[in-house]
Amino acid sequence: MFSQFVQLPFDVHHQIATRLDARSFDKLAKTCKSLRRHLQDENTAKHAIQASLRHCLWVQLALSPAAPGPRQTLSRIIDSQSALQQALPYSACIIAYASSFAYSFGILCYTTANGLRILNFNSRRATEKVLDSSVFAREISVTTRGEDKAVDLQSIKSVQVQSYAAGVVVLLCDFGPFGQYIFALNIADNKTSSTRLENGGRGSGGRHPRVRLCIPVRSSNKLFVRNNDRFVVLGSHSAMGSHSHHEWLLHVYSLETGLSVTGQPLQLRDFYGSEIGSTACFTVHQDEFYAITSQTSFESEEVDWTSYYNVIKFRLDDPDPELTIQRIWRRQHLEGPINDAWNDLGFQIDHSTGELLVVEGRKEWLNGGSRSVRTYYTQPISRAEFKDLKTGLRHPPNNRLSVTLDEHSNSRWEEPMVRIDRYVHEEYQVDGTSEPTPKEYIRARTKWNGYSFNAQAFVDLVTDEATIEGEWRPRQRIKLRVASRQEISPLVEDATTMTNGSVALVLRKRRRDREGQEIEDGERAYTPSRISLWPPDDAPQGLHDVLCPEGRAGDVKAMLGDEGIVYMAGPPREPGSAERALVFVCFDPTFGFEGMQRLDGSPAWPRSERKRKVTAPCHGVNETQESVSLDGRGQSQRKVDGDLTDHTKRLKLEALLKPGETKHATSCPSRSDEQELSVLPQDQIVERALSLYPTPVPVSPTKEFCSTAAVPSGPVELPLTVQPQTSLLAGILNPNPTLDSRVPQLQSQLQLLPSPSPSPSPSPSQSAFSARLSKPLQSPCPPRQTGQGQAKGKGKASAPPPAGLQTWREKAMYMSIGKGYWLR
Repeated sequence: MFSQFVQLPFDVHHQIATRLDARSFDKLAKTCKSLRRHLQDENTAKHAIQASLRHCLWVQLALSPAAPGPRQTLSRIIDSQSALQQALPYSACIIAYASSFAYSFGILCYTTANGLRILNFNSRRATEKVLDSSVFAREISVTTRGEDKAVDLQSIKSVQVQSYAAGVVVLLCDFGPFGQYIFALNIADNKTSSTRLENGGRGSGGRHPRVRLCIPVRSSNKLFVRNNDRFVVLGSHSAMGSHSHHEWLLHVYSLETGLSVTGQPLQLRDFYGSEIGSTACFTVHQDEFYAITSQTSFESEEVDWTSYYNVIKFRLDDPDPELTIQRIWRRQHLEGPINDAWNDLGFQIDHSTGELLVVEGRKEWLNGGSRSVRTYYTQPISRAEFKDLKTGLRHPPNNRLSVTLDEHSNSRWEEPMVRIDRYVHEEYQVDGTSEPTPKEYIRARTKWNGYSFNAQAFVDLVTDEATIEGEWRPRQRIKLRVASRQEISPLVEDATTMTNGSVALVLRKRRRDREGQEIEDGERAYTPSRISLWPPDDAPQGLHDVLCPEGRAGDVKAMLGDEGIVYMAGPPREPGSAERALVFVCFDPTFGFEGMQRLDGSPAWPRSERKRKVTAPCHGVNETQESVSLDGRGQSQRKVDGDLTDHTKRLKLEALLKPGETKHATSCPSRSDEQELSVLPQDQIVERALSLYPTPVPVSPTKEFCSTAAVPSGPVELPLTVQPQTSLLAGILNPNPTLDSRVPQLQSQLQLLPSPSPSPSPSPSQSAFSARLSKPLQSPCPPRQTGQGQAKGKGKASAPPPAGLQTWREKAMYMSIGKGYWLR
């Protein structure tokens, strides 16, 4: 029968493949060479990923012009999800040192002592966009113009990332005696240059063209920010309700006008949840704001049967929204007690349908059993049955406990809803049918716990202790713990039907709801969860030092994305500093960089370099040199020559996207306010990346430099056998590269900086944050005196940035840190 299927014409195979989900498509292509050849067609793969993963960011990028092909993107998705489900990442590294961060939609935004840095994991990942902190002080000066306030850089106490979405990052800036301010910045590359005026590049009223919003903060009590490309919602737990308890207060601002959408702040009355991520969560989806809580009163009901979610939603462009609380069924109390320490409540997006999901994790003693188990429950908001607070029954019919109720009771009862397997995921089965019970970690050793609905996986960061020989104190080790499951075939045996003496296979029947109607996705079933722990105890100590710097986990903050998990851990970089290590555990097979090594200690080289049998490291090549093109042409459409992945050769993604390809990309900066940095000596690159320099110094090119300098518009011709590696994967080059013969020629055309006084190393005190911003800049390449033993014309310094230039690109911090392991 299978041979007959293979002999079907291509058009039939195409129609079948486009109705499969991505994983089934990939498995079908691996059954035999004939099918693999048929399913390599890009158009077939395009229809397949559109049908099953239309709302995945990588798919949206793949459908844009000159982006990685659909077949390559499908393989990338399958490989990354498989790596996550098995807890077998492709790489791990220290991505940066930061005081705060936000990671979503493939964009990592983080703050350092010098300002804000943005790294795009899907385009131009060898460089980062940088925004200097001076823009905030100048913006406050513009905002408070006419008042008796003198704001300078020394007033800045801290800058914290609050949110990122749709090319807009929102930050909280503390100016000490001047108060706290919220800034919304447009960091997208498709920002038009029409707002760059002759007044030093300032916008209307002297405002920086990238600043979309600047407002003072009235209360920072449990402050949260949610935004999209049109609106910002600022919330705080600062209002007082009629019951003498605090309630949430919302301010909605338009990014187009910079003004408040509503006349008065919005108070969420009788919205009782107060712990974000545990009993309450908020999000913005399709220009609507959603608030949901699992807490329906301040006091627990002595007699109650049914638990609900309280939901408030309204359109962000409505100047007078109706804040009506509606209810969604949550659970029956008879299901068992809950361990509140493990509660996890949040929103996610279903990549296949684009639906907004409310996802809650609970640890329950199911049916009153002796063992508690963690379970994640998911509900699509669009399919939920919303109920009014005043409707429904207070108790079950003919229940004896109903006599204990009075007029003050707030009990509710309704028949339980039918849950389907796709929206219920148990960590393990307590009935003994699954594998032997794996090692569990108490809450104190679980530093962070989350869940990926699209990968169907629990993701935890846990800690163990290990004693190192020669050390008196045990060191902590951070490990990744994943509990995942796989969807099984929708075909089941039908004992009533026989075909040629064998049992026939039929589609599994859908489950039905309380009214007897078939439930969408009710036929889908899954395997029991499989739990994996990584890394093993015998992993190299260097890898453990990357995952848990200095053997001290501290307060771990983490965010899970498509490319991997980013978390902040370890002690401060120096005493009194707010900067800590940002660790990136990557499940994306296309990510790698210069300086990575394998677990055996050998350097990790791209596959193409290994094939060429390079016997010595390359001198005279720097990856930053290839990105020095001031018009961006040197970064266009170069394919990856080879990646670090061993087992897949089909992932040869496009190096970079064209300008304006995607709304959320930060690949091609607007040349109105961004320029590339010059290539610096390696030691100074490291110091600058670690925020030891007060402010990064961009190149100030002259017209002659832009027109006559030997800046490559295409791939740079490298010496010997080494090929250019600017792309999603940088080539593994010499850790201390020197410039080739063209770089001195380029640098000789740059202007000299006046000789400033040396800049001291940063102080651990909080005041040093602003001190580093206000001190004179030290030249990154100090000029050398011409004389004996000195070459003439070498080492000229970069010119200071032009007036108004406060954003630019420079080498990514993780490439300068160089601490990472390739794990495959």
